Amino acid sequence: MEWFTRESFREGKWGPEEEAGRRQRYLVVVNPVSRGGKALKEGIWLLKHLGRLGIRHEAFFTESPGHAEKIVARWVEKADVVVAVGGDGTINEVVNGMMAFPECEKTLAVFPAGTADDYCHNVGIPRDRGKALDILLTDNDRRIDLIRFNDRYAVVQVGIGVDAEIAYNMLQHKNVRVPAYFATGLRIVFKERFRNSIRDLRIESDSRAYDGKFLVAVFGNAPLYGRYVYWMPDAKMDDGILNMSALRPMSPAPAWILLMRCFKKGYHSEKIIYDASERFAIDLVEESFLQVDGEVYKYNSGKRLDVSVVPGALKVRVPGEPEEEPPFVDPCWS
Repeated sequence: MEWFTRESFREGKWGPEEEAGRRQRYLVVVNPVSRGGKALKEGIWLLKHLGRLGIRHEAFFTESPGHAEKIVARWVEKADVVVAVGGDGTINEVVNGMMAFPECEKTLAVFPAGTADDYCHNVGIPRDRGKALDILLTDNDRRIDLIRFNDRYAVVQVGIGVDAEIAYNMLQHKNVRVPAYFATGLRIVFKERFRNSIRDLRIESDSRAYDGKFLVAVFGNAPLYGRYVYWMPDAKMDDGILNMSALRPMSPAPAWILLMRCFKKGYHSEKIIYDASERFAIDLVEESFLQVDGEVYKYNSGKRLDVSVVPGALKVRVPGEPEEEPPFVDPCWS
């Protein structure tokens, strides 16, 4: 595949997909505080080049949590493509705004500007500005499943336990996200908070039930988690199935070693509980934090969470030829 950079656009080197993409209307939603504030520069860069290329677009900058969802719900019907400029939390808000009007059949495109960028890393959208812009302006769309939990949607994962504890503690480190992420994770794993992350749960899938203590339980439809960790190695984003990877309580050092081993693609461990189902019901026996695409929520004890897959719910813009095989049932991208 030849990348259609801004120089290519000036010279008129466009294929049918690129021509179609240029004719569409784009709603751009920028979260300026994402990636410690660096997303503001990414958003300005993108808007400048959309203007230079003559692409029809409207742009909004979010001002508070939940604002992206409100913007999309207000303006989505006037656009063909909704562009999220931010991280996984921003994408989550944008998608929930889009799903308020599922009959609109709009396309989600992402210009990566987050810390982990789990969604982008799974589908193959690079952080390189030029390449990300080229993908955004093609007409190469594909359907993916969404995760529904109670009355909300998630794009990549829903997690309970130590991962939610880390996400919660990350809220105070907005300006140094990447270093703080690893520092917070190490502190939680090797100090008392690690034990405090253990939660008493009852989890039911379509075929099995699990009771007792869990260090972490993650439900998702993509293999990569935390950008580099293949926590759900068998997950596909379009198979109509939701995957679970859970871990019972264990000592800090073995847990950290296990996490490091999950950096290897396709790695499986007998210590991890794997399951796949169209739905999961989770009963919180005690008060728990829940992370949804990196955003943190707090639920009281006795709460039941219904987590299920919504097959083919969302149309997304993806690379024509990703550098790595994407997590799809059919790896051929057309």
